[in-house]
Order: sequence, then C-alpha cells, then structure tokens
Amino acid sequence: MKNLFRFAFFLALTCIIFSGQACNTSSSTDKKDPADTTKKDSSIGEEPKIEIDRKYDDVARILAGMDIDTGSAFYAVTQSASWKAYKKSADAGWAAADARRFKAIRSWAETELADLNKMDGDLFYPFSGPDIYYSYQFFPSAKNYHLYAKEPAGKLNFLKSDDVKWESYYNNVAQTIDDFIAGGFFHTNHMKVDMQANGALPTMLVFLVRGGNKIVKVEPLEIKEDGTVKVSEKGDFSSVRVDFLDSKTKKLKSLFYHSCDLSDEGLRMRPALKKQVESVASNRTFTKSASYLMHVPYFSQVRDLILTKSPAVFQDDTGIPFRYFTEDKWTLTYYGKYNKPIPLFEVRIQKDLYDAYRKNTVKPLNFTLGYHSGSDNDNMIVYKRK
Repeated sequence: MKNLFRFAFFLALTCIIFSGQACNTSSSTDKKDPADTTKKDSSIGEEPKIEIDRKYDDVARILAGMDIDTGSAFYAVTQSASWKAYKKSADAGWAAADARRFKAIRSWAETELADLNKMDGDLFYPFSGPDIYYSYQFFPSAKNYHLYAKEPAGKLNFLKSDDVKWESYYNNVAQTIDDFIAGGFFHTNHMKVDMQANGALPTMLVFLVRGGNKIVKVEPLEIKEDGTVKVSEKGDFSSVRVDFLDSKTKKLKSLFYHSCDLSDEGLRMRPALKKQVESVASNRTFTKSASYLMHVPYFSQVRDLILTKSPAVFQDDTGIPFRYFTEDKWTLTYYGKYNKPIPLFEVRIQKDLYDAYRKNTVKPLNFTLGYHSGSDNDNMIVYKRK
C-alpha cells in the first residue's frame, strides 16, 4: 500500500511541478497557469457560489486515493493501473475504519454532543497533531477549526519544486495515515519522523477530503503582534490556513494549524502566539491523546486559559486533570470506562477520576479512540460551564 501511495503522489505532484506556480499567491494574473483550473463549483447548491481552485482539491484527492473528474489537469494520474490499485486499497482501509469507528462517532456526536454543537463559534484543539478528522466529525457545527501542535506545518514548495524526495515524502504521509486508520490516534514518535521534513499539511488535506469536503485554498500564515494572522510572504512558515467547503453545511470554513510550543516557556518566548491562543481559547475545546501535558506545571498557562474562558470542554483523561473541574463551575457527563492510563503514562493515574466513574452515572461510549483504542477502556467527558 505504501509503495502505491508513493507512486501515486509522485505522479500527481510531478504534474504540478510542470504546471506552474501552484501556490504562489503573488503570481501575475496576466500569465495563465496551465494547472489553474479555478471554477465555479456547481455541486454545492445555489448558495453560496464559491470559487474553488481545483489544483488544491485535486492534489488532496489524489493523495487520499479518491477520484477526480475528467476535466482535471491531473486526470491522467488516476488512470494508471498502479493508482487504481492504490485507490482500491485506500478505499478498503477507510471503509473498514468507517465501519469500525467513524460511523459510530458521527452517530454518537449527533446526540451526545448536540448541545455543544449548538454553541456558536469555532473549535480550539490544543495538542492536536494533524487531526482535523476527529474535530470535524465531533464538531461539524464549528465555523472554523484551530489546531496547535509541535509538528511542523509543512512547506508549500512541494507543489512547485523539483528538489523534493517524492518517495520519502509520500511514504511518511502514508505511515501517519496508516497509524490513524488502525488505532484512531497518532503515534508521537512516528510523527516526529514522518512529519519532520514535510509537515502536517498533506495529512490534513487527506483528512478533509476523506471527510467529504472540498479544498478551496491553502495559504501560509504568520501571527501578528496583536495575535491576529495574516498571509505570509515567507518561504518557511509555522502556520497555515486551509479554506474548505463544508460538505454538510455548504459553507466556507477554515482550518488554522499552528506549529508551536504551548508550554509556559513557549508562550513566553512568543507573545504574539500567546495573544492568539488567549483569543481562541474562548471557544469550545476538544483534546484527546494529549500525553497528559496539562498535568504538569509547565503547561499551566494553556490549561488555565481553557478553564477560564472555554464554555465547554470535551476530552479524555489525557487532557486537563479531573480535579480542576469543580462541580460548582462545571456540569460533567461521563462516558466509557476509566481504570488507569496505559503503562507509558502510568504515573498519571487519577484516583479522584477513578472514584468519580464509580460514584456517578456513566453513559456508554460505543467506539474506541485514543491510547486505549481497541481495549474497551476508553473514556471521554463533557464539561459544560454553568
């Protein structure tokens, strides 16, 4: 499967290399790019009419093993026997994961997260890795998604440069996705290797289109001194925005990904980032498989921002310690089972959470995700501010 992944991506991106400045936001408008297939998409209904630059969406779909229409500049890529075999394998993997986990998550979220999905605003997802997939499935009502993680955002020059090791690149993307499909979370040690060279962007593009969405535009960002963002003119960047057309609401949404250190020291070293996080933390918060970082003193600032500002938090035991959610300020709803952390994090056991799961009503969790994936020991809790 990984060899097919690499081959498909090599073909797709080779087409882009020779198609001009696919991601050059300052390119002249009087020089036609042969791969510039911007069009009014007719599949999105009467409202709104949104222009989709197909080169981004087509590349994402090729990466994901999904068909593109015959009018695409890259259609020939999908007609090779190798790509078709890859597509068959990819479709089977995603179909199995959908049957095993994703379908149940969507159904569960419709009922159990209905109140949280009625809230206005965006979604704040610290320690996310490239996981736009779960955040979109759990919170389809969010206007925008803000993801923060240590993994590099990526580079856009892979769309136009011939100085890239395509096979290595595609193999790294494939391994990250394989981990996610198999276990429902990302292996931190794998990500350190998989995303060091090419970042989180390709994986996020795959997740968005596999969620049924259309990629509209991809732009590098930088955070300004006041905490707002602007399009970056730099070749290297630590933040990126992916505009996409939501398949469910037919509305334009944005995914913001920031490669950053959310520790107290990391925020101290980047005052603009701290202002940005302070603003975003006023939204609903989602976190899982977070390595128990907010259990330690040197991640106290991001933890306190969530506790002070967020109207609701949806997390497993790896997020903010249970003891911080006092019943005078929060309404709690328990799901699944809590026994103890996996051996790697056994020192993070929470006796108060253990007792709470045995003293209170606990609702079932009919899917697995996170560190206990497949073990029937997963837990999730909804905390709503009173």
